Amino acid sequence: MGSQDHSSIIQRKAKAARDGFESREMTPAKALRLSLAREADALFDLAMTVVTIEQTRVGLADISGALSEQGLLVLLDGAGAARGALCLDTQFLAALIEVQTTGAVHPGVARPRVPTRTDAAMVAPLIDAVLAGVDAQMRDAVAGYRPRGFSFGDMVEDTRALALLLLAPEFDVLRLNVDLGPGIKTGRLDVLLPVDISPRIPTDDATVAGDGPVGLGNVVINAPLVLDAAMARLRIPLRDVWAFKIGDLVPVPREAIGETELLGPKGHLVATARLGQMNGWRALRLIAGGAGPLPDGARADTRGADGPVPSPSTVSPVSPLDAPIDPPSPDVTNSHASPSRAEITTYSAPPDMREPV
Repeated sequence: MGSQDHSSIIQRKAKAARDGFESREMTPAKALRLSLAREADALFDLAMTVVTIEQTRVGLADISGALSEQGLLVLLDGAGAARGALCLDTQFLAALIEVQTTGAVHPGVARPRVPTRTDAAMVAPLIDAVLAGVDAQMRDAVAGYRPRGFSFGDMVEDTRALALLLLAPEFDVLRLNVDLGPGIKTGRLDVLLPVDISPRIPTDDATVAGDGPVGLGNVVINAPLVLDAAMARLRIPLRDVWAFKIGDLVPVPREAIGETELLGPKGHLVATARLGQMNGWRALRLIAGGAGPLPDGARADTRGADGPVPSPSTVSPVSPLDAPIDPPSPDVTNSHASPSRAEITTYSAPPDMREPV
């Protein structure tokens, strides 16, 4: 019995220490809560108390349900061309306008109205100060934190227009219910930020297990890279290009399937490849690098659940009446699988055709 009591006491002490550590740990949600209260008091002498805070993750297609339907919707611009959003509901916006125009928050529920650009200009300083405060607190408390640099960008009419401006596939949503005044009004603040996938800034004592200090090479090697696959490059008279319309067919050489080029971000040749299929997906088998043939190990067949990637000779062409195939070509963005022609839905002139005629 004595040993059980002793073990229970140790567990309680460990839990208390762990809870105390977690309460001191800085997170984006905690930084946002502290920064909001501090900056509202500094700018407007307005007391704000965060009652609840929720954090969820949504995809780009689901942002309309994650933000308040009424209030001021703002686009946020961040470092590295990142984009986020912020939404102040009607009560939150009304409190900020009232404290700046009359010196105090008025009791009662504000009537819904359409926000104006004047409203946006009046709340922009608070938005910038709060987001800068979040970066400052995270930088001070989290080793290697990379400031995200978000600030007021522009007012947006609705979530549909916002979805066209956002770039990231996933977003973290921070939803705060706030007492303003305090207790005179209760408002809601929604902050939508792209999921942070950037690596931490390496510190002096940062190490990778068994690999020594983290250097620039470790950061660069994990950076995302987009490669384009070009099936063919065509020379077409400029008068024909100007006459292009949706549904037109452009001849594509039959051998283009086996001579696909893999291009880097600046259009330079990275590798040549052969177009095929794997597990029902269109795939590329690398044939040679930009400087010559690949080593034998790199040219080994890639096998999936359905076997190896078939060569173009085993890929049966589909008639133009069948479902269209999306080719990896930057010149013709939508084509049929027939190797002799492609159907145009949208068009961008290849580099060879942008020269003066």
